[in-house]
Amino acid sequence: MIISPGHLPTAVAPPSPGRYGWQRALAAGILALTLGSALAAPSPEARLADIATMAEQNNALARTTLVRDGPTLIAGAPYDVRIRYLFLLRRVQADGGNLRDAYETNEQIITLATAASDPRNLAVASLGRVYRLIDNNDPAGALGLLETLGARYRDLDSMEFKAGFDALKGGAYSAVGQYDRALQHFLRSLELVHNYPDLWSPREADILLAMARMYVNSRDPARALETLREVRTGEKRLPPRLDAAASFFEGRALVAQEQPQAGLLAFERALALARTHQLISVQANVLGNIANAYLKMGNYVDAEAAARAALMPAQKSEDKISLQMAKANLGFALFGQRRFQEGMRLVDEVCVDMRQAGAMSTLARILAEKSQALEQAGRFKEALATLRERDTVMQQLALNDRNKAISALQEQFKSRERAAQIDSLRLENAAKDAELRHRTLIQTAASLGAALALLLCAGVLWLYRKSERTGQRLSELNAELAHHSAHDPLTGLHNRRSFQDRMRSRTGEAAPQPDAADCFTLLDIDHFKRINDEYGHAAGDAVLIEVGKRLRATLRESDMVLRWGGEEFLVYSQGVTPAQRPLLVRRILDALASAPVLLADGTQLAVSATAGAVSLPFAVDQDDAPAMPMDWQQAIALADRAMYKGKEAGRNRAYIVAGLQRPEGALRLDLVLPGVPA
Repeated sequence: MIISPGHLPTAVAPPSPGRYGWQRALAAGILALTLGSALAAPSPEARLADIATMAEQNNALARTTLVRDGPTLIAGAPYDVRIRYLFLLRRVQADGGNLRDAYETNEQIITLATAASDPRNLAVASLGRVYRLIDNNDPAGALGLLETLGARYRDLDSMEFKAGFDALKGGAYSAVGQYDRALQHFLRSLELVHNYPDLWSPREADILLAMARMYVNSRDPARALETLREVRTGEKRLPPRLDAAASFFEGRALVAQEQPQAGLLAFERALALARTHQLISVQANVLGNIANAYLKMGNYVDAEAAARAALMPAQKSEDKISLQMAKANLGFALFGQRRFQEGMRLVDEVCVDMRQAGAMSTLARILAEKSQALEQAGRFKEALATLRERDTVMQQLALNDRNKAISALQEQFKSRERAAQIDSLRLENAAKDAELRHRTLIQTAASLGAALALLLCAGVLWLYRKSERTGQRLSELNAELAHHSAHDPLTGLHNRRSFQDRMRSRTGEAAPQPDAADCFTLLDIDHFKRINDEYGHAAGDAVLIEVGKRLRATLRESDMVLRWGGEEFLVYSQGVTPAQRPLLVRRILDALASAPVLLADGTQLAVSATAGAVSLPFAVDQDDAPAMPMDWQQAIALADRAMYKGKEAGRNRAYIVAGLQRPEGALRLDLVLPGVPA
C-alpha cells in the first residue's frame, strides 16, 4: 500500500469535519441516519457528507449504507452528486480491503468523468490506476503511467491531483528501492497538504504513514518510529483505518530493531482494529508480518499458522503484495520445519512473480532470506548460488537506477578522483625530486671510491627515470581531466563549459568574408521521449551517440558541436554567409534524417530533428531608435524560440531568424526543409 493500507486518492469529496470536530460530525451523521423518515430528508450532498464522516469511524456501516441507499441517492441526481457518491464508495471499498470492487468503481468514475468532459476528476481517478499497478507489484508500470499522466495534466489546477501524484510517485520509487527519490516526492506532497489543509485526500497522516513504511523498508526503523510519533500527535484521535496502519508500521519498525516481542504486541493492536472494522487488507498485511516476526524468533510452527491465516484475507482483497508475502513466509516456515521441497517451491514461485513484475528491490530481500535459510539448513552450495543470484539482482538494480542526475554525480566524483590522483602524483614527484637532489649532493660530496660513486650514479639514474615516468603520468592525467571537463561523457561532444570558454574568447575574431557571420544552430531530436518510453533508455543513449557522430561527420573541423542538454545539440559555425546559412542548416537536417539509427537488437529507428538558427552580429529593429546589439546568450534564446516554432509547425524542419521587430518582439523567420524524407 502506498498512501495508507487500502486508501485511494480522491478529488471530489464531502466536506471534512475538521481535525478535532469528528465527534460532533459523527454524532450528527448517526442522528440524521437514525431519524430517517421522521425528519425532512436531507439533501444528497448532506447525506454523503454524513456517510463520509461515518466512514472515518465505522467503515463497514458506511459501506452498507452506501450500497443500500446508493440507488436512491443518485437516481436523477446531477453529475456532481453522482461523481461524489462514486468517489466515496471507492474509498470505503478500498479502506475495507475490497480492492477489486474499488478498482471497478474507479473505472466507473473514469467513464462518468470522461462523458462529462471533467478533466479534474478524470485526472484524480486516473491515479487510481497507478495505485492498482503498485498494488499488483508492478512499480515500473506505475512509474511509466505516472510520467504519462504528469505530461497530460501538467497545467491542471488541482491540488488533489498534484498531492496524490507526488504521494504515489514516492510510493512507486519506494517499491523499487529508490528511497532518495521517494522521499523527495513524499516531502513535496506533504508540503502541498500543509499549504492546502482542506484537501480530503491525501492527508498528512496518509503521507507520513507512507514515509514510515519507506523508512522501515530502507532499514531505518528509528526514523520510522519518529515519523509514527508525528502521526499520532498530529491528530487528537486517529480514525481506525489510520490507527491500525500506525500500529502495523510500528510493529514492523520494532521487529526491524530486533524487538520481536514488542513488535508482536503492536501487530496484535493493529489486527484487533482491522478485525473490528473489517479492514481485510490490513489483516492480510498484519498477519504476514506476524509470520515474519515469528520467523526471526525461530518459531516456525507459529510462523506457519500466521502465514496460512494471512492467505485468506490477501486472496479476498486481491492484494498481490500481501499474498506474495504470505506465500514467502509460509515457504520459509515450512523450510524451517525441514519440509524443504514444499517450502522452497513457494519461495521460488514468489521470486518468479516478483521478477516478472520488476519488483527487484523486494526480490533482492527475499533472495537474501532464502540464502540465509539454506545456509542454516546446511545446504551451502544452494545458499551460495542464491547469494550470487541476489548479487545479480542488485547489479541490475544499480543499472536500472542510471539517470541524468546520477550520471552528473558520477562525473563529478570521477573529476574529484582524478584531481586527487593528480595531487598524489604531484606530491610523489616532489618527494622524488627532493630525494634526487639529496642523492646528487651525496654523490658530489662523496669521495669514498669509484665503486661507491658508480653505485650512486646508478641510483640517481633510476630515480630520474622514475621521476620522468611520474611526470609523464601526471601530464596524461591532466590532459584526461581537461578533456572530461570540456566534453559530454556520453557523446564525446563539447559541453556547455567548453562552449562558454569559447564565447569568452570570441571577441575580436575576424570573419573571413565581409558579409560572413557567426551562426548558432540549436536543434532538438524529434519525439525523443517516445523513443525512451517505447525502446528504453539504452536506445535513447544510442540515438544520442549516433546523432553526435553524424553531426561531427557532416560539419567542418572548425565548427564547434556540443550537447546542449538532454536531446538538444548546438552547432557554432564561424564565417557563414547569408547564402551559406540555409545550406548549412539543411545539411544538418539531412545528415540526421538520411538513414535510420540501428539499435543493438537490430531495430531501425527513423530519427529527425527540428532546429532554429541565428547569426551574429545581429541587430534588433526598433522604431525611432538605434539598432540594439545582441550577445550570444540572446541569440541562442532566439534560436530556441525559432526551434519551437518548428516543433509547432510539424517538426523535421528549421527556421532561421531573419530579424526581430521591437517592441512587439515578433520574429521574421525563413523556413528550411530537409532534402531527404525523415
